[in-house]
Amino acid sequence: MIQQRAPLPARALGAGFERLVRRGLRGIWTRGQLPPGGCVWAANHHSWWDGFLAAAVLRRQRRAAALLMEGANLSDYRFLTSIGVIPTDRPRQALTSLRDGRVLVIFPEGELRPAGPLGELAPGAAWLARRAPATLLPVAVRVAARGHQYPEGLIDIGAPCPPDRLAAALAGQLAGLDATLAVTDPREPPPGFRCVVSGRSSWDERIDRWSSRVGRR
Repeated sequence: MIQQRAPLPARALGAGFERLVRRGLRGIWTRGQLPPGGCVWAANHHSWWDGFLAAAVLRRQRRAAALLMEGANLSDYRFLTSIGVIPTDRPRQALTSLRDGRVLVIFPEGELRPAGPLGELAPGAAWLARRAPATLLPVAVRVAARGHQYPEGLIDIGAPCPPDRLAAALAGQLAGLDATLAVTDPREPPPGFRCVVSGRSSWDERIDRWSSRVGRR
């Protein structure tokens, strides 16, 4: 579904969040496809960047999006409601967003956790997918410092899964991404991943480009 034109403050915030990603990371690489229509983006939450990565990718794909956030955290950032952030204590609003065709981003671990195996999941993501009903997607996310100066955002979108299989599907998706990163040349993107948001180049990459231009003169 194509995203409808948002109000100016929301567009400004969205652009600002993408700029933050572009200035702080080398870029975002994704693998997998989002289905059309409303769906639940159920991801692990192991990095401060996770919400910004999802927002930047969905903005680039012109998908209408919403993010479920703990009400206590949202109380200090009420302005985020203008770009589709929904408190966790408003399940009807979350269901409406799905039925309106939005991609609802949820971190079912419920809190920021260390970058390791998947933690225990709260039932909200599965419940919303079942109740809407909407497609449920396990999404593995890593922000990794690899072979370049700046960290890279990696998003692996899995195949739709039944609500009662989310924990196993997301754990497997995350373990698979970690295994792929462990055997991939750190200066190359993992197999099947493509860059969807470019960010800051490493110092040596900038020097190489400058040298190439000079050499062609």
